[in-house]
Amino acid sequence: MTAAERQRLKEIGKDAFIREEMVRLGFWPPSPEIAEQSAEAERKLRPLYDELVGVRRELDGVEKAIRESGDVPALLAEIRRKRIERVRAARVVKKVEREAARVKKQEQDALWRRTALPHLGRGVSGGLTFVEGEIEKLCAAMGLTERELAWLCYQRPASKTGHYSLFTIPKKRGGKRVLASPKSKLRQAQRWILSEILANQAPHAAAMAFSPGASVVKNAEPHTGKSVVVKVDLQDFFPSLGVKRVKNYFEHLGHSEGVATVLALLCTDCPRVAVEFDGEKKFVAVGPRGVPQGALTSPALSNLLVEKLDKRLTGAAQKLGFVYTRYADDLTFSHADGSAPVGLLLTLVRQIVADEKLTVNEKKTQVLRSSDRQIITGLVVNGEQGVRLSRDDVRRFRAILHHCDTEGFDKVSERLGRSAQAYCQGYLAFIKMVRPELADKLVTAHSWLVR
Repeated sequence: MTAAERQRLKEIGKDAFIREEMVRLGFWPPSPEIAEQSAEAERKLRPLYDELVGVRRELDGVEKAIRESGDVPALLAEIRRKRIERVRAARVVKKVEREAARVKKQEQDALWRRTALPHLGRGVSGGLTFVEGEIEKLCAAMGLTERELAWLCYQRPASKTGHYSLFTIPKKRGGKRVLASPKSKLRQAQRWILSEILANQAPHAAAMAFSPGASVVKNAEPHTGKSVVVKVDLQDFFPSLGVKRVKNYFEHLGHSEGVATVLALLCTDCPRVAVEFDGEKKFVAVGPRGVPQGALTSPALSNLLVEKLDKRLTGAAQKLGFVYTRYADDLTFSHADGSAPVGLLLTLVRQIVADEKLTVNEKKTQVLRSSDRQIITGLVVNGEQGVRLSRDDVRRFRAILHHCDTEGFDKVSERLGRSAQAYCQGYLAFIKMVRPELADKLVTAHSWLVR
């Protein structure tokens, strides 16, 4: 068999090669009928033979390449090694990309933190956006770090410790008043707010408390010798001044929404009660956030927050011929004419107070005629004698001083429900505003009254 015949055999296979040779040598087809069938089959098989030839030639090329490549397992190992190197290189690239993304995010976060504080609690964190650098300036001015500022502002529904020390004092007419004294860091922040912001704002002229020159005497003087005095009390005055109202006020002063939010959170808190659970004491919020009685900022802030109330009440009073003053939550109206329209005045007062989101304590509303003892913020204003102390109050105070001298402070403190010495020294300051000569006599008789 020649080389060409061997190549042909390899290309088309044994059966096909034998058939071709039988045709070439004249042994096929044996008859005309078979010849016709064979020709038909040949036409159908020829394309397949040609395709098979091409495939076998391609296979020969692959086998030749494998033979020339040498050791197949070594080749596979090389392919595997290169694939592993490629995967490792891709991992390194991804690691570098992740690190670059982390650094970029860190830089973006640092930039964001210069214009925003983190979440400060549910319901109070809206609008925590700042002009760049505002937070740093605010912290520097207050002497706080950003972490301390966020800690002081964060609203907690319950906490083991609070930013205020809570204590109670007895009310004049029974019951107890809860006072909240800010702890050192919060006191530091509130002192700055008071001196740098609130002290620069003037309250309405009718506000007679918590401002330079204001006093109970100044509050009572406009109402001396009047035929009718109307006294109205605002219920839960300080807690009613909510955090949203405080925030709006700071925005009104020109601060950005973010700074206004922070300042409002520093000046407000939720009323809290101490609760023990599983042997652990916690202070739980029992109401919405408002201005706490006892915070450094609360007196000045309360005056400024109700400036619109004072304007409206002043206008309503003047239209009806009344004089109006306010000492904290005590509203006082007076008129020289006993037939003044008191009913209309009270209707207007209730409407205006309600419009300003406050509540009148109806139990304490009083209408005092000239025949009644007219007392305003602890001072008598009847007649032409001017503002003066009640004789009964002076007699009662002298009696307390006597008991302190004869029984000792401890027994008197127990009866009063507070420190007798502190109470007497405080009341002496009250007397000194009205009758300084009487205060001097009392100090001479009871030297311990001097602090």
